[in-house]
Amino acid sequence: MRTALPTEFRQHLHWETALDRLELDVIHAERMLDDPAAADMESWDEPQLAGPIPADLVARALEIRARQERVQRALAARLGDLRRQHEFADRVDRATGRAGRPVYVDVDA
Repeated sequence: MRTALPTEFRQHLHWETALDRLELDVIHAERMLDDPAAADMESWDEPQLAGPIPADLVARALEIRARQERVQRALAARLGDLRRQHEFADRVDRATGRAGRPVYVDVDA
């Protein structure tokens, strides 16, 4: 026979699960910084959590948020680098007169 879990315990478990998911997403984003070819992240839906975060989970939540912010800054910097590389490639193409012309190499010829 199954016994129902107390409401407070269930809510705590839901918060822990939500933090687990957020932490996994941060880990995945951190790995993507090291290996951009890593698999795309799954879509995320905001969890429906009842009540405020339990006091014993606040420190963990703050650490996850700090990691998210570090990853966000690193991704923004990486995107800036990519934008500058793309702009440089465009300038090279314009300077060499190759802008907008695709080049194909027949490797069978």
